[in-house]
Amino acid sequence: RHQIQDPKLNDPFSDDYIDKILENLRNVIIENNMDPMELPPLDTGFSDAILGITWHGSAHLNNGHFWGLSTLARTGDTSFTVEGEKARLTAYIGITGASAHYDASAEFMGITVGAGVTADISDIQIFLDAEMVLTGGSGLQLTDFKISHLGHISVDVSGLGPLDWILEILVDFVDTFLKDWIVSLVEGPLKDLIQGLLDEYVPDIPSRLL
Repeated sequence: RHQIQDPKLNDPFSDDYIDKILENLRNVIIENNMDPMELPPLDTGFSDAILGITWHGSAHLNNGHFWGLSTLARTGDTSFTVEGEKARLTAYIGITGASAHYDASAEFMGITVGAGVTADISDIQIFLDAEMVLTGGSGLQLTDFKISHLGHISVDVSGLGPLDWILEILVDFVDTFLKDWIVSLVEGPLKDLIQGLLDEYVPDIPSRLL
């Protein structure tokens, strides 16, 4: 019976391995023009009652971009354990200082304004969990890759002028959209890129860990 190892927190082998994967990931992100990433156009509506009549307006957001994906780095200790014929790697990685911007226009009662929407995302923490079979030569397979913490999103809207009363509507709308979009980005394309690199770079596990 194989002895189950205690997790080796801050293990130099797994730290170095994850750092190598993330260095390659940053290069792939830049080569594939994913920083900045384009954001989809968005539309939202709003209304206000004036003299008992409800008037409807709309806001359109376009030319959106998201910056920061190429800053992905290890943000905490990694752990590496061997149990029987399997090895397991866990790590926390993250993005700090990400931001997004949209050009916006809003229309209400014949008034049209042009505005800018900027969002700053304080930090995005991601938990990575992967395992591999020690025999057979295949690499690590992700068993978990998800956001463990999504920091505060600060949304600033400029240029609304006479329509500044829709500020809160736009802030909430963009905040909700970005939270969902970031989760989809991490658990979709980013997860696929990481798995591709784990397949390509099969770790050479030091004998002291076996």
